[in-house]
Amino acid sequence: MFDLTSSRRQFVKGAGAAAAATVALASMPAMAHAADSKKADASADASGVKDGTYVGSAQGKHDVVEVTVTVSGGKIADVEITKCNDTDGIVEAVTNRLPQLVVDTQSLNYDNISGATVTTAAFTTAIEDALTQAGFDVSALEKGAKAEVTFEDPASTDADVIVLGAGGAGMCAALTAYGEGKSVIILEKMPEVGGNTMLSGGGMAAPCNWLQEQEGIEDSPELFESDVFEGGDEKGDPDLVHVLAQGALEGAEWLRDEHNVEWSDHLVFFGGHSVKRSVVPEGESGAKITTPLENDCKAAKIAIVTDMRATDFVMDDDGVTVKAVKATRTDGKEFEFTGKAFVLATGGFGSNVEMRLKYDSTLGDKIKSTDSVGTTGDGITMAENIGAAFTGMEYIQTYPTCDPITGALLYIYDERLYDRGILVNKEGDRFVEELERRDVISNAIVSQTDNCAWLLWDQAGADETQLLVNHKGEYDMGVASGVVVKGDTLEEVAEAAGIDPDEFAKTVEHWNEMCDAGSDSDFNYRSTMNKFETAPYYLGRCVPSVHHTMGGVHCTTDAQMQKEDGTTFTNLFAAGEVTGGIHGTNRLGSDAIADLTVFGRIAGSSAAGAC
Repeated sequence: MFDLTSSRRQFVKGAGAAAAATVALASMPAMAHAADSKKADASADASGVKDGTYVGSAQGKHDVVEVTVTVSGGKIADVEITKCNDTDGIVEAVTNRLPQLVVDTQSLNYDNISGATVTTAAFTTAIEDALTQAGFDVSALEKGAKAEVTFEDPASTDADVIVLGAGGAGMCAALTAYGEGKSVIILEKMPEVGGNTMLSGGGMAAPCNWLQEQEGIEDSPELFESDVFEGGDEKGDPDLVHVLAQGALEGAEWLRDEHNVEWSDHLVFFGGHSVKRSVVPEGESGAKITTPLENDCKAAKIAIVTDMRATDFVMDDDGVTVKAVKATRTDGKEFEFTGKAFVLATGGFGSNVEMRLKYDSTLGDKIKSTDSVGTTGDGITMAENIGAAFTGMEYIQTYPTCDPITGALLYIYDERLYDRGILVNKEGDRFVEELERRDVISNAIVSQTDNCAWLLWDQAGADETQLLVNHKGEYDMGVASGVVVKGDTLEEVAEAAGIDPDEFAKTVEHWNEMCDAGSDSDFNYRSTMNKFETAPYYLGRCVPSVHHTMGGVHCTTDAQMQKEDGTTFTNLFAAGEVTGGIHGTNRLGSDAIADLTVFGRIAGSSAAGAC
């Protein structure tokens, strides 16, 4: 089912050890499949280990992770992940390393895969389940000498263009520079590519797109430009916003036509936009964007060097020309990559609590983040060290409807964005327009009892959107944790959620009456209003989590980075969340994919021109 060959050759030395699983998963009982285990040989060796094939499973991020283990001669002969529906990219980070590592070391003493801790933990619990069935002493397997992954050195440390970061922006830049005839190396500190783009829902604002034409929705780049500028409280750079608005549709078409991104056949109405204009990839997953981009990078033989954290720019004596970038591999070995031009695409700093607190004292460690664990502002620090100009660093966005336990985005809650959900508080009342700006909704939620809200949808909404089907594992986990509840009546679902059932029923009745009237007299709902009258009913608890850092390095409209004194770096460009100046105080939903695509392409082209 999975390609277990890594994008780089990896060799394991020493014995291995159990990944430090998260507390939540470690405490979950393994779900044995003893009935499915095929005992090829009933005889046991002196240790009690029996040859055969055994299946173990455990709950992953979105669904059950299933591992099939073959035991032969009292040894672990083969390990295969036979079921895993966790996020593309994150899955590969585990499948490309851990199964072979266990076979080679006959041990469970390995580190977590950075950025994939939940999937790592599920794999570990599942394989422990299977090995226990086989008669292994799992605790003994966990106590071996530490297994270490070693890497082959990069084939080259020199290229025309060096791109820092293999998220959406970095890969767009790399492919564009390659298309203009330049050699490219991408450095990525995580084990696999994708960054925050991979973890996103993949929605992309694209005014005047093909689906708007089909639905008769009137739009224009100028209206989009106005929405972006006003959505950021007019704090964005008007010139950058203009470039974004003018290039968004072409960027969506470029992803579709040149890089095989499959956009779905429906639009999403993200909060703060004047009209419904955002296309979404099939499966509502950013991995459906990053995977095609990665495939095309590999097809172009663009070198993607993972596990390689960029640390410092090496500057020419003129102070404005980059000669090289220093980087440190996961195993501690240091490298220096030389090039003629460089693109900084390392993302924001949403997962760096210390850096968050530097700019906003309210966003400490009690506030979780939706971001990749790699989103720690490395590029921000590198840019600071060479005197780069910054803008808007104090503007940090929270996403309003996240998992109260993990802080993660919950895509089943996109019922709200498909006009199929309303928000209520513990008292059972609506308190905000559901398609408002993210910051407005977040601030409204934290002012409610228990600093949380509940999202309501019904079976008609679930059937129309198919979100519970497309994200079944996420839904099942929500139910298991008590974050999502279900009831045959409004009163029943409210009681399950701990919401005032009488007031809640009145709120829904009033909403349905406003639907019949055709307008929201309470909060001026800006899109199609749908009644809630089809049982069963669902309520999902939600809280805000840090989601996007609007501030970053300031660039020209050619994506050229600037110094504090206003001069520009001759061969240093930037794109994506590491940049500032576009979104002002607040980013509207789906604008990030447009941003990284438009300016990723510009940065790649500008870098190629600087060679």
